[in-house]
Amino acid sequence: MTKHYRDYFWKEGIPYGIGQIEEPVNENETYKIVMDPYRKHISIEKYAKNCFESIVYDSAFLNFRHLKNEDHRAWKKETISETPEKVICFLSDQDDRLVFKETYFFKNDLCTECHVASFHNIPISRQRMYYKIYGDPFDGVILFDQNNHPIVFKKYAFDETLREFTDLIETEWNMQDFKKVELCLK
Repeated sequence: MTKHYRDYFWKEGIPYGIGQIEEPVNENETYKIVMDPYRKHISIEKYAKNCFESIVYDSAFLNFRHLKNEDHRAWKKETISETPEKVICFLSDQDDRLVFKETYFFKNDLCTECHVASFHNIPISRQRMYYKIYGDPFDGVILFDQNNHPIVFKKYAFDETLREFTDLIETEWNMQDFKKVELCLK
């Protein structure tokens, strides 16, 4: 039987439970992390008082571990709609299969968020972009799951002339004790 947890964190694109619960009946919010023995398919289920509430994550839609390799760079991006505040794109893999939809949100001319959904419009994740010129503590990106749990942190150099991220300075895939993420969530 799959265990219930009070919370979870992400490490290397895989969720890990925190605070195992023996009797989840009286708990307002718990999570089940369900995976096959080989970790090929992983999902996170959210429960309220031991009753199923929603799927927080399903690797069948987007396996966050795949973001670590270079395969996704061969994907094709097609812009579907574009305004100064919002751009919607479809992404297809190297076999020309539609993978998911990305919606980018802009403040002035800088992208501040990107929402990722399956091609069925099921929300998958959200990227938040941080800029020192907007008062953020660093220049970079944090990828969050649908439950606002950080998955990966990336710090970049920012070119103010080009108004874009340039060199990758730091990447962190272990969110268990990552203090920089906590600063950004406040």
